[in-house]
Amino acid sequence: MTISMTKTTFLCICVLLLLLPLSVFAAIAVESQNRGPIEVSSDRLEADDVAQTIVFEGNAVAIQDDVTIFGDRLTVKYAGEKREVEQVVAEGAVRIVQGARIATAEKAVLYHAEERIVLTGSPKVSDGDNYIQGQEITIYLNDKRSVVTGGADGRVNAVFTPKSEEKP
Repeated sequence: MTISMTKTTFLCICVLLLLLPLSVFAAIAVESQNRGPIEVSSDRLEADDVAQTIVFEGNAVAIQDDVTIFGDRLTVKYAGEKREVEQVVAEGAVRIVQGARIATAEKAVLYHAEERIVLTGSPKVSDGDNYIQGQEITIYLNDKRSVVTGGADGRVNAVFTPKSEEKP
């Protein structure tokens, strides 16, 4: 393996470890436990040191433990000598799945330093029969809070289904 390939492989592994906050979004809870390896597959990978990006393109899938992220394209933007990740962008038929929790959108952007995820393009977050949707859904990972803005009509739509009580 050449030094260039080793650096690229190491960089890809480091970048993929930063996809962990997306799994936090899917759970809407912060977990500090050790997690398993991240497996990523796509039709194509392009690393560009000049543009400071790594692009996984074509049926991109990232899996870590019980969280799976799907997208047509995953782009990782990094900066500096240490190649610190600034942003991860998932585009095209984005779907984040963890058990019954599913988030869908045309685009999801993780702002690493701010620990914030913004879903756009018909975003919807559902958990079983419950869901919320609007024009934009912003998840603040540190604060464990979300903000949903309405669409063209200025409205946010949500459905909360009460759990039925079992009779003894």
